[in-house]
Parts: sequence; C-alpha cells; structure tokens
Amino acid sequence: MGNGRGASRHLRIEPIDALRGFALFGILQVNIQGFAWGAADPLGYLTPPAGTLDLALRFLQAAFFEGKFYPIFAFLFGAGLAMQMRKLRHMADGDAAVARRALRRRLWILLGMGIAHGFLLYCGDVLSAYAVCGLLFLWAFDAAGSGPALSSRRLRAWSVACAIGAAATIFVPLAVATFAPGATPPGAIPPDLLRAHDIYVHGGLLAQLAQRRDDEIAQQLGSIPTFWPQVFAFLALGMLAGHAGWLHHPQRYARVWVAARRIGLAVGLPCAILGGLWDTGHALHAPGREGGWNDVLLGASSLLAAAYVAGLLAWFATDRGARVSRWLAYAGRMSLTNYVGQSLAMNGLLSAWGCGLGAHAGRAGLAALGAAVFAVQIGFSRWILSRYRQGPLEALWRMGTYAGLR
Repeated sequence: MGNGRGASRHLRIEPIDALRGFALFGILQVNIQGFAWGAADPLGYLTPPAGTLDLALRFLQAAFFEGKFYPIFAFLFGAGLAMQMRKLRHMADGDAAVARRALRRRLWILLGMGIAHGFLLYCGDVLSAYAVCGLLFLWAFDAAGSGPALSSRRLRAWSVACAIGAAATIFVPLAVATFAPGATPPGAIPPDLLRAHDIYVHGGLLAQLAQRRDDEIAQQLGSIPTFWPQVFAFLALGMLAGHAGWLHHPQRYARVWVAARRIGLAVGLPCAILGGLWDTGHALHAPGREGGWNDVLLGASSLLAAAYVAGLLAWFATDRGARVSRWLAYAGRMSLTNYVGQSLAMNGLLSAWGCGLGAHAGRAGLAALGAAVFAVQIGFSRWILSRYRQGPLEALWRMGTYAGLR
C-alpha cells in the first residue's frame, strides 16, 4: 500500500463512500446487540425483567435498524460490481472475458474472507452471501445470453424479476411458524439459546469458536430462503444504478430518488413500525421463536432503506450534509477492513476472554459502545487514508483481483 492520497481521491465518489460509512454504523448497532446471543436475540435479557428503556430500544432496533442496512450494502455492492467491470475491462484492453474472470476471482476472494470471518469472529457474516449472490448473478446473466457486456435493458429486467422473487420469499417465515412450531413453552427461552449465551459471555476462546461454528452454519443455511433472495434483488438494483449512473450524478436522476423515497416511506415505514411493535412483543413473550407475521412485516420494511439512501443523497448535497458526508466517507472507503474490525472489537470488548463487558452491559450501554467504536473507526480510517491509498484488507483484495492484469 503505497502512499496515494492525492492520486486516488479523484477516483472516489464521496456520497457512495459516505453511504457505506452510514451502513457500517447501522450494522454495528444491530450486531453488537446480538453478539452475546449468537444466532438469536430474545429481547436481550436473561435475568432482570425488561424495563421501559429496554423495550423502547428493542423496538427502535427492530423497526429502524434490523434489515435496513444490509440492503444498502448489497445495493452499493452491486453498484461496485458494475463499476469494477468497467474498470477491469479497461485494464484488460477491452477484453470482457478477461474482465469477467478477474471479477469472479474478486468474488471468490471475498467468499473466503466471509467464511473466515463467520467462523472465527461473528456468526451472521454477510460477506459470504454477497459473494455467492454476486457469483450466481454473473453466472445467470451469462447463461441468459446477455453477452460479455452489461446491458441496461437486461439489468432492468433482472432487477424486476429479482424484486418479484424477493417479495415472494418474505412469506417464508409464515411457513416456518405454521409447519415447524417451536417446542419451547411460551415465555421460556429455548435451552440452546441459554447455552449459547453462557458460552459467548463466560466461555473461553475455543468454546466460543465451536459455538460460533454451529451458529454460523445454522445462520447461513437458514438465510438461504429469505436473506439471499433479498440480497440478490438489491444487488441487481445496485448493478443497474452503477451502470446507469444514478449514484454518480444523483441530481440528474431526481425522479428516481424521489420515487425511492416515496416507496420507502409509503411501504417500508408502516411495515417497520408495525413489524417492530409485533417483533418486540414476540421477543418478550416467545423469545427465540422463529417465524410469524412480525418477520413478514420486517422483511417488507427493508424497503425503508430506499428512503434512507434517497434522503441521505439529498442531504449530502447541502453544506451541513457535506461535512457529515466527508467524515462518514473515511469509514466507507475502508468498509471491508472496518466491518471485520467491528467484529474484532466486539470479541475483545464483550467476550469473557477479552474485557468481559457482554456479561453486564445493557441494551443502552451496548448502543453507546457501538457508537464509540464507530467514532474510533472514523478517526482510524482518516489516519490510515492520509498515509495510504487503501485499508489493509482492501489492499489485499485488490492485489488478488488484479493479479495478471496490468
């Protein structure tokens, strides 16, 4: 990583990096709350009864954080794939086949990072899903006879088809609740969650690795019917946005972003509020249970992410928004390093083999701790980027992607 601050700045699109930074903050707020629980979060308490503050924070998390930030990342990931394809074709002197091979290599590297992250640091890794969905998308696009180059018409068709498929899968939780009811009595926490919680907050490193392995496998397999189709849909939409330039010049596509904001507020917001209320009650009275209308509503509430993105792009164009955008962009430019770094921080701060805060921290304390970790990441990213072109994981990813290209 040579010093390249001035050389690379003009290649970056600050609002895109700022959106990545915003998504990093939201994802950390979700992940840090569930870290001590492994693959589930039965409201976040075991011994004391839930107080008003805890219930309010649980509702806010379910309504406005859970499922609202991975769509932003998936959307931006798709946009990045489209931009990477153009860059790789240029580096390969216009040879689209060589560019596709490099892009697939890039995704395989990301998959390896995701598997390592999920098994070693945090069950519920999203990198693996993004990599697999990206590989499947490229394969399906080629199999459909789309040719070596991206096509706006084909991307629009794929975006619509993927959106329809993702919309259908949000009803899968109803089938889970109907045909696979839990055996735990109402109001009781399933024994496997109690055991996982005890291991994550009191167990040693090796015990945690074994529990995390089991949780990661269960989490990834369980996400295939619902999470993957949504990632696929947002990725396809992001590729269309990257190809069409919606993010490069948002002011030229004001109608697109007005429509996104309206859809997010008209559909995503009501589903988020109703789903958040329902989910909070569900977690309080039936902790650890899977499936139900609360999950259906929260699945539909992911559309609220569209309003987040549209609103932020408009705000970033203002003087005050531009100042915030500049700081968020530091973290966003190192999104891969910071995402993995958040998991390292959660392990060190919350695990028994680290500082052991997970055994005593409440929901409000965890939210504050997450905000503090993100603030440190912004400062750290600014320091790294003042000296180097990229973050360390981004540099390794780039080296593997461009191997064999000039």
